[in-house]
Amino acid sequence: MTALAERGLRPVAELAATRQHGDRLRYMAGCRCGDCRGANTAYEKQRALARKAGDWNGIVPAARARAHMAELSAVNVGRRTVSDVADVSDTVLADIIAGRKTRIRARTERAILAVTPAAAADHALVPAKPTWKLLRELIKDGWSKAELARQMGYTVPALQLSRKQVTVRNAYDVQQLHARLQSCAASASLSLLAELREEGFPIKVIEQRLALLATEAGGQVPDLTVRNGRIRADAAKLLARVHAQLTE
Repeated sequence: MTALAERGLRPVAELAATRQHGDRLRYMAGCRCGDCRGANTAYEKQRALARKAGDWNGIVPAARARAHMAELSAVNVGRRTVSDVADVSDTVLADIIAGRKTRIRARTERAILAVTPAAAADHALVPAKPTWKLLRELIKDGWSKAELARQMGYTVPALQLSRKQVTVRNAYDVQQLHARLQSCAASASLSLLAELREEGFPIKVIEQRLALLATEAGGQVPDLTVRNGRIRADAAKLLARVHAQLTE
């Protein structure tokens, strides 16, 4: 029995039999026509570029990954947490720990070694009630769930958060989002805006000043939209500063 058969893999010649010329498998099976040589050359060039960029994905011993997971386990960072953070199959990690898998891909090793107790803490679970309380406040202020999902960087317009538990990272992100989007009564801000308009400042000038202050602070340009009689807190603060600058 061949080494490939012992591992449950089909021979290269069998895999290549149904492939067209110009496929690297045909080259590996022994074909040296121009198309197959070209496919192999392209593959080797890609590997060289990946190695140069630090993204080499060859085979490495699993010993470093196994030792690193033992160190993480000693500080209460378990296998399933490593799986979540590194995005590596729990089965693969179990085989590494048990010594059944002695060689792994370089990217798998890098992903495992990148897991630290601090990184793992982001994936720890906490009660979701405080997080949803903040989200409900934002929804009450007029933000739709779809808008909040976009603000959090979700690719789909829905809040993908459990009602029972959320990760520490998600809880933190919602806290930051709430601090940025929380609203206050719009009456005072609207009065300041009306005063500036009465002084002869065009709305375009006011918006430019707001954008400049926001950029200097390293934040996003605030939304001046009034929702249910309320306005975003960050917009209100910046509008107060613009009013002070223009009426000095």
